[in-house]
Amino acid sequence: MLTIRSFWHRTPRVWRFAILFAVAWPLLAWLAAEALIVNADPAHADALLVLAGSSAFMERTHQAAQLFKDGRAPKLILTNDNQESGWSAELQTNPLYVQRAASELKLFGVPEERIEIVPEVVSSTREEAARVREYATTTGLHSILVVTSAYQVRRARWTFNQIFAGSGVSVSFSSVPPGDQMPQPLTWWLHIRGWRMVAGEYVKLVYYFIRGVRFTETAHAATTVAETPASETMSAIKNDRRVYRKPPLPPLPRAGGKFIDPVFGSEIMRATDASDGPAPGLGTYYSHWPTFNCNNTKMLIRKGETGEAIIKDFDPVSFSLGKGRITLPTAFPVNGNPNWESSIWSNTDPNIIYTFPIYYDGGMKLYSYNISSKVFRLIKDFQSLSGGKDYLKQMYMSADDDVFCWLQHRADSNGEPIAYIVYQRSTDRVLYHNPASVYAGGINEVHVDKSGKWLHIVIPTKQADGTGTRFLNLRTGEYQALKPEVDHPPGHGDLGTEIIVGGDNYLAGLSFRNLNNVHSYYQVVSFKTDQGVVDWTNDFHGSMLANNEDWITIGTYDDPDIKLPDSGLFEDEILQVALDGSQRIRRICHTRCAIDNRTITTGYGAAPKPTISKDGRFIAFTSNWEKSGRYDLFIVRIEPAPVLRTVRPGQPSKPATQRQRRVRPV
Repeated sequence: MLTIRSFWHRTPRVWRFAILFAVAWPLLAWLAAEALIVNADPAHADALLVLAGSSAFMERTHQAAQLFKDGRAPKLILTNDNQESGWSAELQTNPLYVQRAASELKLFGVPEERIEIVPEVVSSTREEAARVREYATTTGLHSILVVTSAYQVRRARWTFNQIFAGSGVSVSFSSVPPGDQMPQPLTWWLHIRGWRMVAGEYVKLVYYFIRGVRFTETAHAATTVAETPASETMSAIKNDRRVYRKPPLPPLPRAGGKFIDPVFGSEIMRATDASDGPAPGLGTYYSHWPTFNCNNTKMLIRKGETGEAIIKDFDPVSFSLGKGRITLPTAFPVNGNPNWESSIWSNTDPNIIYTFPIYYDGGMKLYSYNISSKVFRLIKDFQSLSGGKDYLKQMYMSADDDVFCWLQHRADSNGEPIAYIVYQRSTDRVLYHNPASVYAGGINEVHVDKSGKWLHIVIPTKQADGTGTRFLNLRTGEYQALKPEVDHPPGHGDLGTEIIVGGDNYLAGLSFRNLNNVHSYYQVVSFKTDQGVVDWTNDFHGSMLANNEDWITIGTYDDPDIKLPDSGLFEDEILQVALDGSQRIRRICHTRCAIDNRTITTGYGAAPKPTISKDGRFIAFTSNWEKSGRYDLFIVRIEPAPVLRTVRPGQPSKPATQRQRRVRPV
């Protein structure tokens, strides 16, 4: 007769172990899960912190909302792991989990003004702890109550205790009991999520214990990007091609107030508000026309759509606004009104702005205006070149304040230019006064480069010989003409010293070319994700106003007229692009600008149009703060871009790489 004892002895040893393990496993699994749970009575604190976690955000926010209602803390803090949730039919997008967490808190009765988001994106509990410590220090918090899931609390408590050691900030914990989004300790091993939450926690605990956690290491890891050059580690500027979705808007300060971009970590100051002017608001004019004077002590700011402008004092050392603010005059002493739109700061005198009359009643004249003495001085009268009710428009100037150019308009010419003028101040000579009618379809812009040697003539209509845009050597009178399908004429961008960088509407990016050989070009950046997806939906403006011409600064915005798949890459961002062909970028900040061309505050006037200071330390841009009802000027402070010494005027540019031609959709 087969007994249990004889069966056991006849069973192979490996099967005996398997049977014992199967019998003991539920108990072992339960003990393993229970060992991770740390129960403690929630303490009162200065703030509640809800740790990020896509799989548990609902249970954590619900518990945090209840603790808030119980009076455990006066406000709640969220961290942002930059992870997208599923599609929202209401929002017509994939919101970030941090956005959903904020919405869930508000749904459960937490006032919006009591919810704050810690700046910077985090990707681990170590980074969360480091960022929260920095946040607590800067905001004066002395105690924090951390809300997390039951199985994470032991590792979170150990990590936060290590990170917060010596900070003077006390940290306590409240764990969400299992059973909501987390499986019960007795049955976790029957669920895939349970293996991630329980077994995965033990793997993380071992890793954290072996690796160790200290505040200095973690804070550094949280603020630098892999493979960032040593020259950029202090600035923490990102240089990857990830898609960073915009988190919820941080609180908007008054003019002079500052905040940290929650994704890119840059410090931003709001430079104007309603006290400077009513809606639609204030901002930059265009990326070619400087906001900052030559020593960064004054800012020229567009005021609404009326043609008015103001000057505000700026302290570049303390990164603060001065007390001074003046409204620029709206009329000349004799006749006419100044056109502040394309007026340009002197590159040598911080008090001088070059300007000209906006319409024919003021004549075709070049003035300087001293903002200190408030005196206009006539430099040149071009009235002898006028054939009627003529006026100047769109002024550009070389970097030595010597060569100027304009379009010449006539009051009855249907808004189209009739000629262009190039003037050299040092010789008091009109170098060129050429009619626009020599080109089929006319011209729509002329732009002198920083050297004063080259003139970029934008011709929108293809000519009989197949050419369009031209570059005129102002010293020799020779032209270089581009054929659109072959040469990919540069679009939005800017000119430096004998170089031009502009949008490549055939290859979805920006191209660089030396003006000594404009037929040779190469791409400096492609609007392409890490996965190789090309994004055609960004429009942008570029600025080459910095003395360091190894980089171009661009401000992007989502073009509402392009109805193509939108990856979100570089969307509504300020970034800098290296001009050495390396495809290297420096991602500065989100502009928080939303353009739909439906209202005056969501149209072209609200586009970022960034301008960079001559020393490369400050970037001014316009933002409507996600359709807030007005737009304002913002300043971001950065570490200057490194000098690459790879692009020098006069040297041959790299040969154009042969790529499949593709025209940008319109």
